[in-house]
Amino acid sequence: MRVSQPYVWCWFLGLVTVSGLRADETDEELIDCEGEAATTQFCIDKEEAFELRARIELLYPPLEELSSPPWEEEDFLSAVTNFNKGVDLYRDEYFGDSLPKFKAALETFTELEETFQTTVEDKLASIDSLFENSSYEIAVTELSTLIEWFPEDLDLVKRHGEATQGQQLKPLVEELQEYVSTGNFQEVEELLPQFPDGYYEEDISQVRASLEVHRQETSFNSSMTAAYESIEAEEWFLAEQILNSALLIRPDSTVVKELLDDVTENKRLDQVDELVQKMADAMNTERWEDVLVNIEEVEKLDVNEEYDFAIVVEEVDELLALEAELIEYSDFDFSNLNDRKRQDIQLLLDKTDHLNEFDRTQPIRQSLEDTFTKYSTPVEVTIRSDNRTKLRINPGKEIGTFRSKMLEVLPGTYEIVGTRRGFKQVTQKLEIKPDSEPIEIKVECRARF
Repeated sequence: MRVSQPYVWCWFLGLVTVSGLRADETDEELIDCEGEAATTQFCIDKEEAFELRARIELLYPPLEELSSPPWEEEDFLSAVTNFNKGVDLYRDEYFGDSLPKFKAALETFTELEETFQTTVEDKLASIDSLFENSSYEIAVTELSTLIEWFPEDLDLVKRHGEATQGQQLKPLVEELQEYVSTGNFQEVEELLPQFPDGYYEEDISQVRASLEVHRQETSFNSSMTAAYESIEAEEWFLAEQILNSALLIRPDSTVVKELLDDVTENKRLDQVDELVQKMADAMNTERWEDVLVNIEEVEKLDVNEEYDFAIVVEEVDELLALEAELIEYSDFDFSNLNDRKRQDIQLLLDKTDHLNEFDRTQPIRQSLEDTFTKYSTPVEVTIRSDNRTKLRINPGKEIGTFRSKMLEVLPGTYEIVGTRRGFKQVTQKLEIKPDSEPIEIKVECRARF
């Protein structure tokens, strides 16, 4: 809070009584200084003495009432003495002689009043700085003096209360600092939340910083203990997480970085071993797609190129490709089997013979082989005719003229066509199913044109 100079002047003026603003009326009546007499030295001295006395009586009472004034007492007493002597001379109408006394008194009172104003301004100006520097004891003293001078200033009273609280908090600050110096951070943890904001900010900031360092140190040590335990147990993933947390606390820790490198490498090696084992298990259980996935993951981790799975990949790709070819025939209509397709299937069966050793592909191949065998096993077909009709089987070939002929025909749908000069052509459909009994059919041209 800052008290302005007009405020100080008003304070002084407020303490001046009406009696201080007037000169003694009886003194004025001693001589009539009107008209031509007003220009006499006597009247001039009287007028000047009157004005000086009035000015002094404005300053003197307020200064006299000040407790703990900011000046030497002898200076004030000297001014009072000069003033009283001047008053005595004034009353005795020695106006010329009273002038030096009044002037000396006025000069001293004015200096004292200015000293008071300057002192008030200096004290007010120093309060904020004292608070900022946590000099609460000095602030209490300064504010106490100001309150003596301005007892009705509520802002000064408020600041005095704040300074008093700051002064009372000093032992707690010293206690916290002592706990920090002795490493008793448990007490610091308990006391620090009780400390109000806005006091001893620099000291409390240092206490908080020390507490945070202690917390980080404790956390770091705990992390390192846990990390070593995880490394001992070969729990690489957990150790890696813990070390990364420790590195956040101490980013420049060489020990943590070296440990983290070792843990990361061990974790990589474990992952590679685990994936290789998974790949082997997948191969043994004929999960060939998983084998390829595992190999891809191993190759990402195998930074040192310790493994070469090119042959395995080639073998698995071949197995999957052959399996896919077998599966393509799952929905194939064998009743439309032709020679070319028959050759393709036979070739596929030949090159997939080794797939019978796998539980995964053996049923697929066996089903294809069984179906193919059925449709590749001929059925006896006996064709009877009149020995005049020329016969042909489609698809197939000319079979000539005869009374009876036995053929071996693969399962499928056929047409037997008979022709004879002068007779209408006959066509008879023949459907042969796999594993059917021998079939007998008669075909001859009987209708003439």
